[in-house]
Amino acid sequence: MIIPAFLIGYSDSSFTNPHEVVLPDEPKDCRGNFTHMGAKYWGFETDRHKTMVIAPDAQSFVYDHDAHHWMRIGLKQRAQIDQISISTKWFTGNQVRAVSVTLTDELTGAEVMVLKRQPLNPDSEHTFPIPPTLATEALVDCYYEGGISRVNFLGEVAAEQIPVRPNVLEGVVLSHISNEHYGTPAMAVLANREQMHMVGWESARTGFGEQAVFHLKTPVKVEEIVVDTYLHRLNSPLSSHVFGINLPADANLDAAMKLVPCWKLVFDNNHEVIPDHFASYMLNQDYLKEPGVKNSHKFSIRLHHADNSSWVPLLSFAPLAPDTFHRFRKIEHDRPVTHILYMHYPHGGIHALKVYGAAV
Repeated sequence: MIIPAFLIGYSDSSFTNPHEVVLPDEPKDCRGNFTHMGAKYWGFETDRHKTMVIAPDAQSFVYDHDAHHWMRIGLKQRAQIDQISISTKWFTGNQVRAVSVTLTDELTGAEVMVLKRQPLNPDSEHTFPIPPTLATEALVDCYYEGGISRVNFLGEVAAEQIPVRPNVLEGVVLSHISNEHYGTPAMAVLANREQMHMVGWESARTGFGEQAVFHLKTPVKVEEIVVDTYLHRLNSPLSSHVFGINLPADANLDAAMKLVPCWKLVFDNNHEVIPDHFASYMLNQDYLKEPGVKNSHKFSIRLHHADNSSWVPLLSFAPLAPDTFHRFRKIEHDRPVTHILYMHYPHGGIHALKVYGAAV
């Protein structure tokens, strides 16, 4: 049987919607269909020239035999895989030339390369029997570039599965939301990749740091945070930041919000500025008026966390990639929290936000 899968992340798929590659569907014949990128294809297709770059002298090229593109695929159920099916249908001369596949099992930590630079033919169906291997994820390395229309993993669902955990953000009260221009944080809490288009929470381009506070139903020790930028290919935020606080039921959240982490500017001469209203400061270009700063056109922006703040970092600085399912499992503090502050910088969209943990 085909094990249902989803695309966690990929190096590039400039010409296609790569999420089609993990579907069990027959690859569609798109001949005669065109987009602004040229002929339309079904599945995964990368840009060109992965192995070749212009040398520093600008009069020769550097070739790298090991350069490659990649896809990371998640299995929706832990399974024992005994066969991998790879199709290059409709890719008649622009197919990926060879693949390596590594299977990983989250429960045991085992990692096994089951295919090593296996050649692929153009416009063909390939079936690769492998030794039965338990897996929850697969890494498909593509040598060097080109297209794959479908990758399916076949086997049997494993008896032991990863426990299903509730998202502790579901059904909670939200407050202190900075921007809901194209969607809401509540939409991101409920999103589960059910559409082939962007949904979730997206802010306007004028944002300089977005935030929302989630009031948990009971104190929770956070164990994992998921930030999914699914199909946000050109408009995802650059980073995410998550903090928590443990407040008594009768405490004043507004007082605690005065000491939330905030953004500051650091100039070349180490001059620091923490604006009262960071977004307004940036939009009004007030940094050009800073006294004693020789080069006020270029500076660093850093997260400022006051020493007397009761907010503890759960995920102090986590870079985000476009169109990627991010799992953050190295949580910085294990204290129970009653409120979660989610931030991303500077603006953009996330499809889904999930927090998993144990109620205390």
